[in-house]
Amino acid sequence: MIMSSVDRHTLPNGSRPIEAVRNNGPDDLALQRWKLREMAEGWPMYRDACEWENFDSIFHDDAHIYTTWSGRVHYKKFFEISKAGMDKGAFIMHRCAGASTDIRPDGTRAVTKLKSTITQRFTIDGCEVDVECDCRFCYLWERNDVGEWKARLVRHWYEKDKMIPVNPNKVPVLDEARLATYSPGYKMLAYGQEETMDGIKVLHGMPGHRREDAGTPSREAHDKLYFQCKKWLDGETVRAEDF
Repeated sequence: MIMSSVDRHTLPNGSRPIEAVRNNGPDDLALQRWKLREMAEGWPMYRDACEWENFDSIFHDDAHIYTTWSGRVHYKKFFEISKAGMDKGAFIMHRCAGASTDIRPDGTRAVTKLKSTITQRFTIDGCEVDVECDCRFCYLWERNDVGEWKARLVRHWYEKDKMIPVNPNKVPVLDEARLATYSPGYKMLAYGQEETMDGIKVLHGMPGHRREDAGTPSREAHDKLYFQCKKWLDGETVRAEDF
């Protein structure tokens, strides 16, 4: 048997916030983690249903959002371009799965990782398809003076995706050379977004999965986001432009 020497299962050294509390811990911090899960699930619940006031309640006044198609923008701008995209026919939905929150012992900062599937419907080559991208939302939270949590930054790890024909009798023909230029964790999503969303140029090298080859942009971005989460939980200054 040939054994691979490539390590695709170990997180980068020094990226784990050792002092953070997760799983059990004091009851007061467990309650805060419960609140943060509810808020983290608000993006999939509120945005998909156009509940913009509820969606707005999640964010700090100076919060930023970073996605494949929007780039890094202030959350209010993200709302604007999301609404404009919907009016042009963009149809993006989400499914929530598990969540885990690391919280500082003093209860002032936290990071929630929420497993989710992004689903977007496209018409490509005359065929309706759904692209499903398994991802993890990453929320950096801060608690204000009145005890309310607000997201300061939201990013994602884009881990793997696929394209599913709505009608199995109609399957699109894709440009394989073009498809190969996209990051592996969201190549189908990127293809569909650039093919159908006017003026959209998808960002390459967004955080992917640890299984990607060392030195590739998405693998490097994966590790960097873990270190940024640790810095946040360690109480260091983390700016939106650092991501």
